[in-house]
Amino acid sequence: MTDAAVQGPRRTHLVVAAAAGVALGLFAFVADAVAGVVGQILITLTSSGFAWGLAAFLAGRWAATGNRAMAGASALLVTATLFYYLLVLAVSRRWSGGTLEDGSSADLLGLRSVAVMTALWLTGSLVAGPILGKLGHAVRTGAVEPAGSGDKATTSALAAGAGCGLLSGEGWHSVILTPPWQVAVVDAGHAEFLRGVLIGQLIMIVLPIVVLAWLATAHRLWRTMPVLLAAAASSGALSAVLWHLLRTAAHNL
Repeated sequence: MTDAAVQGPRRTHLVVAAAAGVALGLFAFVADAVAGVVGQILITLTSSGFAWGLAAFLAGRWAATGNRAMAGASALLVTATLFYYLLVLAVSRRWSGGTLEDGSSADLLGLRSVAVMTALWLTGSLVAGPILGKLGHAVRTGAVEPAGSGDKATTSALAAGAGCGLLSGEGWHSVILTPPWQVAVVDAGHAEFLRGVLIGQLIMIVLPIVVLAWLATAHRLWRTMPVLLAAAASSGALSAVLWHLLRTAAHNL
């Protein structure tokens, strides 16, 4: 096979992944404008760690090789991040119009916040993209290492469990940190907001389990259920800790 033939599919995969990233960034931006419970649900489905992580995981599962899986998943997340914050910067401009206590404009602080969050999520994309992409690819091929190393079903189960556990981490972190049923309700509007938050938290916990069941069925991994569940539980706990560290870092920047 010539270099041109190899580069063609590789470029096609990256282009499709980047196009998916643009769509993901656009959906997340639109979800921000929807109010109420529906808005909270849409944000969970389009602008959460679960949603973006699942997109990267599926991009890796679709890729023909491990390297393309990592590159495509990273391209998807990076493009989604850049496009989302470009829309925030140029279209919604929610960073502008504020004032400080002395009455002066807070636009510079708003721009700084956009720049910091863009840099933070770009870093996260470059770290999480290759990991999720490789896990997605490993589920399909049954080999994190070169094919033939170890039992393929067990390797697929480890990858599926680890991937879905990572996708559920934000939901577990949110529930543990701020259980909405323990928050005092101020008024009807606040109650509606809390309902949306609770539904979003449940979605981020339940849907990774649904994805795990789908992967177990599609790849016939039910006989490796102990491995599948152990990988999901351990990676879910790790992911919750990582989300706590990420949120803490974002708050302190």
